[in-house]
Amino acid sequence: MSRILPWLALAGALLTGAAARAAGDAPPAVAVTIKPLHSLVAGVMEGIGKPDLVISGTSRPTDYVPAAGEAERLVKARLVFWVGPMLERNLARPLASIAGATEVVAVSTGPGVILRPTRSGGVWALDDDAPAGTSDVPMVDGHLWLDPRNARAMVALAASRLGAADPAHAARYTANAAKLYARLDALDATLQHMLMAVVSWRFLVYRDDYQYLEQRYRLSAAGAVLGASGQPPGPLRMEAIRHQLQLSHARCVFGEPDSPEALVDAVTDGLDVRTGSLDPEGIALKPGPDLYFDLMNALAGSLQKCLLGSH
Repeated sequence: MSRILPWLALAGALLTGAAARAAGDAPPAVAVTIKPLHSLVAGVMEGIGKPDLVISGTSRPTDYVPAAGEAERLVKARLVFWVGPMLERNLARPLASIAGATEVVAVSTGPGVILRPTRSGGVWALDDDAPAGTSDVPMVDGHLWLDPRNARAMVALAASRLGAADPAHAARYTANAAKLYARLDALDATLQHMLMAVVSWRFLVYRDDYQYLEQRYRLSAAGAVLGASGQPPGPLRMEAIRHQLQLSHARCVFGEPDSPEALVDAVTDGLDVRTGSLDPEGIALKPGPDLYFDLMNALAGSLQKCLLGSH
């Protein structure tokens, strides 16, 4: 019942939100679900307006459920940008309920966006302790911003939709997008240079969130600590992970800001393997136009530091 209340709050606030959007000639109210996408949209809107960030705390997009009081920020928006149901799955119903009054833009469906299927098999998907029939793993990996080519496509889509909704500022959106293309191209070149030195070294990640980064820069992840269901590893999976570490001669195991240190320690206990940390969603970073670039540089720096350190 508690999860139904936010959806009811959305319906009750529709008239209020529509009236707020109709008033004045100000730039449209915009809401964006996650930090990396918010950063790109904020860059497109720079000097015009500031988008509202929906998931601003430490909640993972796949787990986030809006509280009743948070429904209003979606309703008041003229446009809502999200990745899609493969990532912010608990927002699918509330966003469907406001579609029409609000333009809901799933960037995963944008022109030029590269989508990769969720990995399965072996240590990528083995869940020995997960209850049968409980997995709702999406068919598409939603962490698509980890390839700067996708970020470029998302910027183009944002500029197009914003310009259509706000013709008075369309030229500015287009100009801002052009600046972002240049920054993203420079970032891509920098990451290529930074990660070229670590393409031969194997590593394990906490969650299977990084295949867009791996595929773009030819990285060699060998598996994930958590299985496809996201459940903590049971005995069989733990044995498989440790075996994979030894078999692949992996140098590092990377946790995330919310990963239990004890679990990462248990995975590496007694093995000559270093540990590091990766933050694919920018949980620890300040929201804003620079967050996307800070996030990607931080990921490359963490990979370099652990994989190239003295072994």
